[in-house]
Amino acid sequence: MPEVSVVLPSYNDAEHLAGAIQRLLEQQDVDLEVIVVDDGSRDASPELARAAADRDQRVRAILLPANGGVARARERGVSEATGEYVWFVDSDDAWEPGAACALLQAARAERADVVVAGAVFRYADGTSRDLAAPISVAVDGRTALEMGLTGRITGHLWNKLFRREVMASVPAVPSRTQSDLPYVLGALARASRVTFLDRKVYEYRLRPGSIITSTRQRADCLAAIDEAVSATVAELAPNLVGSPALRYFQTRYVVLSGLKDAELGGYPEERRRQLRASLRQRLTPGAFVSLARQRDPQRLAMAAAAVCGPAVHRRVIGAAHR
Repeated sequence: MPEVSVVLPSYNDAEHLAGAIQRLLEQQDVDLEVIVVDDGSRDASPELARAAADRDQRVRAILLPANGGVARARERGVSEATGEYVWFVDSDDAWEPGAACALLQAARAERADVVVAGAVFRYADGTSRDLAAPISVAVDGRTALEMGLTGRITGHLWNKLFRREVMASVPAVPSRTQSDLPYVLGALARASRVTFLDRKVYEYRLRPGSIITSTRQRADCLAAIDEAVSATVAELAPNLVGSPALRYFQTRYVVLSGLKDAELGGYPEERRRQLRASLRQRLTPGAFVSLARQRDPQRLAMAAAAVCGPAVHRRVIGAAHR
């Protein structure tokens, strides 16, 4: 059985796919398999995946007949995995040669179900921003879930290692954007032990037009994420239902993101008004308290501006993006 199964979804990315597979096969001091899940690509990606599988028995090519989104592709990859742990990567990113080994060693040292490491965001203009792992001893899953709800553990998949049995029980949320977030929180909620690695193992490269930077009409996506995370909390951590941590998550990731999208997402005017009205109702005193408890002055200002009305809110959004 491999030590690590690397799940690599691909959709119309022939430019990067072959190089990504090769760099994974060059990972040092770890027994791994690479599961390429082609999500109905129309370019040469399926042929490249098949060719890599033919050359190296550590590679498996799963060719989906139609595009179903990255969440479904990753879920299929997990179902095909045979390794003790699962690591998710994207073909147009970068990672150090010892990344998988470092993650695996951290997991085994603490007998952890999830390892959270550091990473680097690389922007299109060449600048970068570090994403540090929390400075913490290993914690249980309930504590890790609360850390995820409040943003201390981020919702990114690629800087984490997951025990396969844990990840296999987490349902994917087929959201066009931010599908990683409920997937990560679902894994944290199911983990017995979560540990942290003070090492940057991954470089996430943001490109123009990247989905992660898009605010185009994602109201349905945010609603699906809200529903999935609320269901996870209700099932696996009922003591967090109605908690400041969950309220902060909903205010930050659902309400404020939705209100921002209402202004920037290109909605028809009637739909924009509906979104504003429904989301502003959720900016209750408890929502403001949750932001204050997390010492989040930027989002407090955004929430206050949204309550004041669209004109003030748009000015604050504009100032924040200058």
